[in-house]
Amino acid sequence: MEQMNIDNGYISLSRSESAAIKGILMFLIILGHNALFTSYFKGSFNYLYTFHVLCFFVLPFMYAKREQLTFKESFKKNFIRLYYPYILFFITLCLLSKFINAKEFDLNKMIIPAAFSNSNLIQIIGALFTGNKYLIDYCTSFQYLWFLPVMFSMNLIKDTITNNKFIKFILYILGFISYVIFFVFVFRQPYCKEINFYLMLVSPFAIIQGLGAYFFGKASVAIMDNKYYKYINIVGSLLFIFLSFAYIIDFNNKELTIHENWCYHFIMPFLFVNLIYLSKSILARSTLLKKIGEYSLPIYLIHPPLCVAFNMICQCFFQINLFSVIIVQILVLTVSYYISVLWYKVTPLRKKTLPCSSEDLCFNKTSMIRR
Repeated sequence: MEQMNIDNGYISLSRSESAAIKGILMFLIILGHNALFTSYFKGSFNYLYTFHVLCFFVLPFMYAKREQLTFKESFKKNFIRLYYPYILFFITLCLLSKFINAKEFDLNKMIIPAAFSNSNLIQIIGALFTGNKYLIDYCTSFQYLWFLPVMFSMNLIKDTITNNKFIKFILYILGFISYVIFFVFVFRQPYCKEINFYLMLVSPFAIIQGLGAYFFGKASVAIMDNKYYKYINIVGSLLFIFLSFAYIIDFNNKELTIHENWCYHFIMPFLFVNLIYLSKSILARSTLLKKIGEYSLPIYLIHPPLCVAFNMICQCFFQINLFSVIIVQILVLTVSYYISVLWYKVTPLRKKTLPCSSEDLCFNKTSMIRR
């Protein structure tokens, strides 16, 4: 089995382990978008969003270290694989949202200044070039596409960073600040909401959020990448389980304070990385998780509209209970998976929507169905 090792060799992932980890993360992300689940289990939405999405940013740091790319090479590679699909799906969802008019917006809640709320063109341009998740939400009725610009910028930083220790140190400091602002504070008062919005607005290609994701990925691996990593994994995993119970108990008994929320959002992602890494061999035994992980990108892109549709349908026939929660989760996973499989089988469609290289975007005569 091919191994994908990081620099020092203490931490490694096989391809099947990587796919399984992506699979469990996708399961949790869909669960977080399952409105019946988050309505039925009080506090589950806030709990899941303390850790699950961020863990995707760690995986690139666990793969084999490749030859350093130039800025131009990395920009081209990651733009094709991540930013191009973002633009494509943003425009698609934007058009669908305008036709369906699926969501009424509270501009005060969205903290979008009048200059932006009064101009559809400015909203769209701003969202396309900055990956500002609040403009994305405002334009498309969905917010989840923010992940692609952030991953694009994180990979760009990771691929092109120099070995200059001073530059690395500055990037780590800026990354830490970005991590705290965008992934820890996450609009919780008394933190000024507009600071977050305007920082995103002056961040082309979500580069500032990308710095935060880079810090998290690099720091997560650095914590484990030593000869004591087995003990660190065990302690981190046990602490994650303990804090999970504490979070649920606290949330159900009283409203968490701002500072308690900040603490959970700061530490839980690091602890969850330990847990999934410790469980990598067990997860890799699951064929289902590996299959989901192999199609994690298309599943990620198409599951939110499916969640909305199946939630609405199920609420017409069932009360919100554990049964309806399970039904929606199974339906969204199954339908999004098989749509993704079919999507990849139609090779020209896959190449034009989820290209792996510039060659995929070149129009030529190919078989419509992959053999």
